[in-house]
Amino acid sequence: MIKNIVFDFGGVLVQHDFMTFFTKILGSKEKVAWFMQNVLPEKVNNDIDMELHEPSYYIEQQKRLWPEYTEALDAFDKHYTDIFIGESEGIRDLMLKLKADGYRLLGLSNWSSRVYDVMAKFDIFNLIEGSIISKDVHQLKPNKDIYMSFLQKFNVKADECVFIDDRPDNIEGCKAVGMPGIVFRNTQQLTQELNKLLPTRI
Repeated sequence: MIKNIVFDFGGVLVQHDFMTFFTKILGSKEKVAWFMQNVLPEKVNNDIDMELHEPSYYIEQQKRLWPEYTEALDAFDKHYTDIFIGESEGIRDLMLKLKADGYRLLGLSNWSSRVYDVMAKFDIFNLIEGSIISKDVHQLKPNKDIYMSFLQKFNVKADECVFIDDRPDNIEGCKAVGMPGIVFRNTQQLTQELNKLLPTRI
């Protein structure tokens, strides 16, 4: 029976808008798309989230490789929280209902230490009892090890949790350790999916 509802952070609890943030600096969506593929690609973001070094280390590294994009990289470094634009619509009310029904609300997120800046901006994170962040364990979703670290830290069983993430690959990762998962698209869809798994409707 499900006892623990486990939330990813970015794209689930709070929404981000990299396109608008960088378009103000780079001037067009096409330039932003190229920038995100080449100057700030997923591998660099993963390195930042793994945090073997401080986030600024990786930004400086990219500035040396791409000096013509120093302004955009500096903005990413200095105005990071501006990328995060608000809570996902309806998610707070859903979390409050789940909490009132006795479910334990936990977090599991790929994020650097910059997560604390975002958590300070949005008090929805106060509804989470505890979490594992990739920077703390130097592990990343969707790899098996971070899910195992989560289960161990909170002393919970995989089949008593349901993990909610906006990326399908991360949901495949949790299922690989026996944890049910839901790909988040919006709160209404999430509620419908949860009602299929939980013993009482929310």
